[in-house]
Amino acid sequence: MVYLLGIDKGTSVIKAVVFDTEGETVGVSQRRVQVLQPKPGWHEEAPEATWALCAETIREALTKAGLTGADIAAIGIAGHMGGAWLIDSDGATVRNAICWPDERAQADQIAMEKTGLLTEVFAISGNGLMPGITAMLLGWLARHEPETVTRTRAVLCAKDFLRFRLTGEIATDPSDVSFVPGDIEGRAHSARVMELCGASAWMDKLPTILPSGAIAGIISAASAAETGLREGTPVVTGLGDACANALGVGAIRPGAALTVLGTSCLNSQVLGAPGREPEGLGFLFSMPLDRYLRILPNTSGTIAFDWFLERFGAPLMPDGTPDFTALEVKASGIARGAGGVTFIPYVNGSGVLAPFYDTLARGNFFGVGSHTSYDHLLRAVYEALCFATRDCFAAMSTRPQSLILTGGGAKSAFWSQLFADVCGLPIEIVATEESGALGVALLAGVAVGLWPDLETAAARTTRIVACYRPDPHAARDYDGWFDLYRRTRDVYRSYSTARADLRLVPEMAA
Repeated sequence: MVYLLGIDKGTSVIKAVVFDTEGETVGVSQRRVQVLQPKPGWHEEAPEATWALCAETIREALTKAGLTGADIAAIGIAGHMGGAWLIDSDGATVRNAICWPDERAQADQIAMEKTGLLTEVFAISGNGLMPGITAMLLGWLARHEPETVTRTRAVLCAKDFLRFRLTGEIATDPSDVSFVPGDIEGRAHSARVMELCGASAWMDKLPTILPSGAIAGIISAASAAETGLREGTPVVTGLGDACANALGVGAIRPGAALTVLGTSCLNSQVLGAPGREPEGLGFLFSMPLDRYLRILPNTSGTIAFDWFLERFGAPLMPDGTPDFTALEVKASGIARGAGGVTFIPYVNGSGVLAPFYDTLARGNFFGVGSHTSYDHLLRAVYEALCFATRDCFAAMSTRPQSLILTGGGAKSAFWSQLFADVCGLPIEIVATEESGALGVALLAGVAVGLWPDLETAAARTTRIVACYRPDPHAARDYDGWFDLYRRTRDVYRSYSTARADLRLVPEMAA
């Protein structure tokens, strides 16, 4: 029996997953990544600590699968996009890694917006900017930490750093280049975008671009000793997590749509050619097979849910984690519309990227009255993330015919049905819960000849295990609540601008 290993480096969690050739998970291990915040709004990691967690998860996944490294035919790596992982000429890390939620370059982004430079960046890349995008961070480092420029040999993304530790080879792929961002038509780095972001000094430190499914290196003797993998095992270049998730759920044909319920809710459609509508918003990533992934993200995805539970409390399991079954019972006991409460879920300090661009936009509860209970607020949070997803797809040029839902929230039948009712679309749930790891495992399998092509690999491993169809009465009700949601978020956007003008205490800036 032949097996594949997929590594998924998320913002909060790193996973190693062993799959068989039917796409079944036979061993999985995960660890929480330690987030460092040396200053308010900063989001960093210690790269070597993250690599140690990666090695640990690989060893444990193999053990849980009852396998050794010799059983693994090939390896793929997915990782969160953006950020900056810097290594020197000896392969040592130059500084802590900076990850995409980082806000340090927010003032630079606002200045670019005022001068109209974001329009040119979007024309080249198909991507809106955010403070944690690679080029913005490199521009900030060039101004505030110029010594890092001279010390750095290569600027890597998260997956590329882990692959470097596994193989000793430096490279990246077109999907991560998309979020530097680069030239989307050319699938290449863009000197002009780097210039606009004040990052020209870094141009010669951007790595070679290889196809996502190319064999980019082999497991080195050193990493084999740390991970339990077999020296010489092929490792493919891999994908940014958004694209990996699409492959992992079988969304590879133009028109396919999916929403990843993660830290950001990534609302995506597969395109056969670069498409930029709506102009100036969201992201456009290069996919394998000369396809593209158009994404309008709700940057305050499940972090909005986490925020609510941390501030207002939650029923707990014996191990101290939230009891999501009990939470769903509470929310399902409240009628549609949450007793008149509308939640605007913009709690991310980076603001909103879609379906409009506003770095100052913040969240709120509207419609709270003397009758409002915890359960009403909870229901409003569940509904709000569905409204935010519908809001993003409504802004795209083509309405999807169905929507694949993945991520942790997709395990919930209550929430999946709510998405169907709010969005007015059939919601499909696939068998795998590890779609990012599976997506890059499929690339690895094709690279070593387990399948002839990606279409065959996806057809062999994708299984729809549940479908939730919209209830016509609920869908009609939610048309009205969705209209109120959109009017409310527009009003509160103006309040967020006024709030920003009144801020006096720096530590209250978020």
